[in-house]
Amino acid sequence: MKERPYVKSLQQQGGATLLVGLIILLLMTFIGLAAIRGSGMQELMAGNMRDRQLAFQAAEAALRVAEVRLVEDFDRSISQLYDGTNVGYVEEMDGSSATEFWLDYDWDSVSVSTDLELSGVASQPVYVVEKFTGAQWNANNGGCIDQVCKANDKAPEYYRITSRGVGGSDSTVVILQSTTAR
Repeated sequence: MKERPYVKSLQQQGGATLLVGLIILLLMTFIGLAAIRGSGMQELMAGNMRDRQLAFQAAEAALRVAEVRLVEDFDRSISQLYDGTNVGYVEEMDGSSATEFWLDYDWDSVSVSTDLELSGVASQPVYVVEKFTGAQWNANNGGCIDQVCKANDKAPEYYRITSRGVGGSDSTVVILQSTTAR
């Protein structure tokens, strides 16, 4: 019986194809794991960005509530707000112009809580309104053209509103400020 040539060549194979196939499979596994890890990281970043946006929007809402209330109260009697009996309405505090001051501030007991009832946030936004002295007012800044105007002109009162918003978790906090003169 004559031996067939392809039978002999099959017996001489050493399994190189199997080894190459396993290496390619290992490389594809690493690529798949990297893709899974990357998508997981992107999901975390998107969640953090959403949480930060919630906190920012909450702080912005509190800032607007305080500004509206300040205008309404200014038309009535603003001096009653700063008589020491109203929580969250204070005279200028030492160091309040520094960022670090507001990071350590006791927001729970010395601020006005909004009644916005925002959903998705860990706690409702709060604010503080400070009455402070700003730059020296000068009636000669071009606003008055005669002595009567200068005599009736008074220095504006400055108010700094600081609001604090919290996102979906307590660890995401945004603090915003606005300043207005009346």
